[in-house]
Amino acid sequence: MAREGLPTGQMQEETQELLDEYNELYNWEYNDMVDFIKSYGEESFRDNYFDYHGQVDELGIEPVEAFIELFSIDDVANVVDSYQGSYYSGADFAEQLCQDCGYTTDTPSWIVIDWETTWEANLRHDYYEQDGHIFSANW
Repeated sequence: MAREGLPTGQMQEETQELLDEYNELYNWEYNDMVDFIKSYGEESFRDNYFDYHGQVDELGIEPVEAFIELFSIDDVANVVDSYQGSYYSGADFAEQLCQDCGYTTDTPSWIVIDWETTWEANLRHDYYEQDGHIFSANW
């Protein structure tokens, strides 16, 4: 595959060496790494790309990018620990969390639970939603 993006002469030597190393050792796509550098910079590439790539391998690109938007590229090593899943809304997450914890198993069918209020009044302080992905604030 042809290399695109920043010409070698426009990158710091340390960055170029790391690009070559990652490409040789892990067979990571050069163009993906250059796209990362364009988005986050050379320093972030050197400091965070290894963790970023691992998180993307485990969860996919969407949750990782949502996490970075919410927190920062410097926190990318925590995505897997923080990630709670993909939901239509905070209310859907609140309902699923309560079901998983067994809080709704003995609730009579005539009781109506307002999951939106549960999310807004309580859970949104400990969990954050970004682009349909829920992350714990406590990692």
